[in-house]
Amino acid sequence: MSLKDEVKKGIACDSAGKPDSALGRAVCLSVHPGKMVLFPFRHWFNTKYKGRYKFARAMFGLDLFLMGVAVTLASVVLFTLLFLHTKFEDKITFEATVAPHEVVTGAPSTLVIRYTNGTKEELRNAELTLKAPDHFLLQTLSGQEDQVVEENRIRLGTIPVGFTGAVHVKGVMFGDVGGQQSFQSKMTFVHGKPGEEHFGTKTDTQTFSPTHSALSLSLELPERMIASQPIEGIIRYKNTGEIEFPVVSILPHWPAGFTFTSSDAKQRKGQFEIDTVKPGESGQMNFKGVLQDGDKEVTFTFEPSFTFGDDRYKQETLTHTAPIVPLPITLEHSINKQSLQPGGEVVFTVVYKNVSDQPVSDVAVGIESDSPFFKTSPVFSDAKDPGLKTIAPGESRTVEIRAQLKSSIPQSATSTYEHLTVRTRPIATYTLTDGKLASKGAFIESPLTTPIILESFARYRTASGDQLGRGPLPPQVGKETTYWIFWHVDGTTNELSNVRIEGTLPQNVRFTERQTVSQNSGVTYEAATRKISWISSSVPPTLSPTSKILGIAFEVGITPTQADLTKTPLLLKDVQVTATDAWTGAFVSAQVKNVLGVLK
Repeated sequence: MSLKDEVKKGIACDSAGKPDSALGRAVCLSVHPGKMVLFPFRHWFNTKYKGRYKFARAMFGLDLFLMGVAVTLASVVLFTLLFLHTKFEDKITFEATVAPHEVVTGAPSTLVIRYTNGTKEELRNAELTLKAPDHFLLQTLSGQEDQVVEENRIRLGTIPVGFTGAVHVKGVMFGDVGGQQSFQSKMTFVHGKPGEEHFGTKTDTQTFSPTHSALSLSLELPERMIASQPIEGIIRYKNTGEIEFPVVSILPHWPAGFTFTSSDAKQRKGQFEIDTVKPGESGQMNFKGVLQDGDKEVTFTFEPSFTFGDDRYKQETLTHTAPIVPLPITLEHSINKQSLQPGGEVVFTVVYKNVSDQPVSDVAVGIESDSPFFKTSPVFSDAKDPGLKTIAPGESRTVEIRAQLKSSIPQSATSTYEHLTVRTRPIATYTLTDGKLASKGAFIESPLTTPIILESFARYRTASGDQLGRGPLPPQVGKETTYWIFWHVDGTTNELSNVRIEGTLPQNVRFTERQTVSQNSGVTYEAATRKISWISSSVPPTLSPTSKILGIAFEVGITPTQADLTKTPLLLKDVQVTATDAWTGAFVSAQVKNVLGVLK
């Protein structure tokens, strides 16, 4: 067959059959590679399966699958033998256990590290080095009887083939409860025939997790809590271990609506701190706060930890969840604003009701205020009143409470000097199954009528010794001695209108008409009534340190008789000031003692 015919037959092999020559089969393979690849399988099927079996195709497919599995497994074994050859060091194994079975942070435990020489050679000049976690306190390290121990290293010597040895590490772990503490074991050795020695290293890591702490902590809080009541809690601690704990910090997470007020523990950056706790030492820290109305329950969480330098190790978290019970007593109050004047008695009306389903006993109702004008706060109703002692469920009652107000206050008692208001709220104390409780109503704010202070005094000389008066001192019969009388208005918090200051001159005292005033016109004298007066349509507040002083001064003269020499001279009597509070509209007044002259 010519070359041209062989090529044509090779190209047409798909339909003309298998080419006879090598050239034709090559051409057929290049043009129809799939046909040629499947040809051996087709030939195998036709000669071995077709016509011999009822389900020839199924039998043929199963045999092909089994052959594929066999080829795959053989390939894996060959790859493992050729490429994944086990390293020498991998046949040296480590196994670690701890006694007791639980690791307790801050308490001694023993770590047992077992090593096995699973190689086919002895290991010579073997040494085992241990790297402990941070702040691990090593107490003892031991191996076999003939092995040398040096700090964190043990000279194991020669380890025979198949030998299993053990190293005991006793010490104290300090770490996070629930965290991880890792020890690293590193073995170095020499193996091989003399003259063909090889140096080897085997490293492994053993990890442990402390389950709890030798520092025992517990939290004590009420099983249920009442809204708007003071809450007291206790955190108790005890070192149950053999090692001193460093500084213990406790981070509180207060629930919503709780206001922390105080604690007997040291505080630093929002955390409580307890100094180093010695073995066996126990103690407690107390804290207080107030729980306002809020959710139906609250959860208190405390995260204790101890520190080594900059490292902090968390301990077991303390939590306490309790339901909130509403207060059984509700209160409302009103005030008679007409009576809200310094130096007087203010009257309150308090309405209180038991909204719980059980009776409340030992009830005492009162009023409290943060105003410096109250002589005492709180002010309670008469505790002997039997009507206040017990109140049944759903019952409502009304009580009247009276409180005394100071006539004036110093500048240091307030930072507000004008248009002062008084905040008051009702309170009640009573006994329930939970113990002694207290309810508080809402604040109301009421305008305060201004206090007013009138100073009235006489001077013959100034405080520095300069002479103001004239005439003999002590006074003499038939000779006139003059004094200066001073009026000062002080302590007022509101503007005054229609202000009038007056006094009456005795029969043997005359007004000399000499005077000086800090504002408005001077004083006037009525001979018929012997009254001397100062009048102003308006006077600004005077309590503020920056306010101007309202001062009035005038001169009087007295000519004593023989009978007058036996007593201190009376210069002015019936001295008073009257005015209207321009802010509240209330009438205000103040009276002072008679003005007397000095005798020397």
